[in-house]
Amino acid sequence: MSKRASAVAQTRRRIVDATRALHTEQGIAATSWDDIAARAGVGVGTVYRHFPSLDELVPACAAISMEAIALPDPDDAAARFDGADGRAERIERLVQEAFGIYERGAPELRVIRDEPGAHPSVAEGGKSLDASLTALVAAAGIAPGDRPVARAMIDLGTWQALRDQGLGPAEAVDAVSRMLAA
Repeated sequence: MSKRASAVAQTRRRIVDATRALHTEQGIAATSWDDIAARAGVGVGTVYRHFPSLDELVPACAAISMEAIALPDPDDAAARFDGADGRAERIERLVQEAFGIYERGAPELRVIRDEPGAHPSVAEGGKSLDASLTALVAAAGIAPGDRPVARAMIDLGTWQALRDQGLGPAEAVDAVSRMLAA
């Protein structure tokens, strides 16, 4: 890669990283092009040159965020439970999987949850999260009638409330696993 191409790629990445940080701090709708330029250390014109509209910028941010979050593919959910012996172990693995998603991407997932109408790529991220969690719950062997409760227990809000109460990752998994198993 030439020096020029490398500099362009670095600038583009700074803009995306600045935008992602601002979106998690203040939301998509509240983030201005001036805010992005200032955070990225570039002029507003530079932001527009790289991303002429939100239709280019938001999906670029979403792609990086979703890569970091690493949602399990719904078609591969059953494989996440290979070797799990018994109901309690399957439930624990379900909670580990869901809470692992939040450990990797809670700030971005809050934006997805809070602003699904900000851009189609944001709404798509919410649908992807929902599909992954639904597939994990089913693959864990949760009875259909109990799935809404299981989904509530592994929700981002539940994870956040447990973390706010001082539970670490392992403690949160253990607490919710025990409750779901009961």
